[in-house]
This record gives sequence, structure tokens and C-alpha cells, in this order.
Amino acid sequence: MKLRAAVLAVLAALGLGLVVFASPARPAWACSCVALTPAQEDERADLIVVGTVTGVTDRAVRLAVESVEKGDPGSGATLRLAVRPDEDTCGYAFRTGARYRVHSSDGATGLCAGIRALTADPTGAAATAPVSSPTRWWIPVGALLTVVAAGAVAVAVRRRRRSG
Repeated sequence: MKLRAAVLAVLAALGLGLVVFASPARPAWACSCVALTPAQEDERADLIVVGTVTGVTDRAVRLAVESVEKGDPGSGATLRLAVRPDEDTCGYAFRTGARYRVHSSDGATGLCAGIRALTADPTGAAATAPVSSPTRWWIPVGALLTVVAAGAVAVAVRRRRRSG
């Protein structure tokens, strides 16, 4: 009885360890913004534009510029700014088709730069970007595999005792 419990505990720990070891871990970066007033954000920015997002990649956002409130975005009505896609790393989860007032410094923007989702809805409901979350599919899968492995060991031990 003690041997079976020890074997099951070792296999469960081994299974859980393999799941943790083999999991697709992402680097953890904490975003910590200094709280600024909107006036301070405006002062700090090199460029402030209002525009509609026409494209989002994992490193940049493309805006169709409607108006320029500060700075010079260069030629053309499209602006490309560097940004990370998730707010955990001080990026911003822009939505294609949504309107924003975007602050930028040195061709980059993010959560701490001062981004405001604007409404295109006459009722005044603000468009908000979804908050990204890391995929954690491997946790329930690993737990299930650990339980199945422990059950298989228990059945094997029981059969061995009956035959012996």
C-alpha cells in the first residue's frame, strides 16, 4: 500500500514537472506607468493624432490620420507607429476599424504614452480595445494527462498484486 502511494506521488510529480518544463512560457514583463494628467501626456508627446486603425501587427499599428493635434506625421494620410500588442508590456491592443486619439514619441506609442479610444457611435458608447491574455491551454491538458497516468499506474499495480 505504501509502495503504491509512493509510486503514484512520484509519477504525479513527474507528470506535473514535465508539464511545467514543457509549457510555452512567455517572458514576464511588468508594465508600470507613471500616472500623468492628460495635459502632461500632451506635453510629453512629439505627435498627437486622431485616426482610425487600418492595420495591426505584432510590432506596429497603422492609422488613417483624420487630424493632427501636435507635431508633423510626415507626408500622406497614413501613419505607422511601433507598438507591442499586449498591455502587459506597456503596449496597447488596438482594434482594426476603431478610432483613437494617439500620443507618440520617437515613432512609438503604448499604454503609457496616452491613448484614448474614441467613439464613432452617436450614443456616446466608447470603443474599447480587448485586453490580451496569455494562452494557458497546457494547464488543463497537463492536469488531465497527470490524472490519466496516475490512474494507469494504479490499475497496473492492482493487476500485479492480484496475479502475484
